[in-house]
Amino acid sequence: MPRILTLATAMLAAALLSLPAAAQEEIAPSAAVKLAVAAVPGAEPLDVKRKGTIYVVKLKQGGNVIRVGVDAVTGDVIPMQ
Repeated sequence: MPRILTLATAMLAAALLSLPAAAQEEIAPSAAVKLAVAAVPGAEPLDVKRKGTIYVVKLKQGGNVIRVGVDAVTGDVIPMQ
């Protein structure tokens, strides 16, 4: 019986690991803003919009407006032009 339980557990784990990225939990817009502000010292958030799987966060640093992308799944900060 323990062998069947071990096999069933392994199969369940494999099934869960093979889920597509869309099934993973995404970060909230507020978390994206926090990550963007942390990546640009002294910046203040102006706006956040979702474009596909990327949050585009507009920040003000000094007299400049900067756009920073944040991956909605991984939370990775992506420099934008």
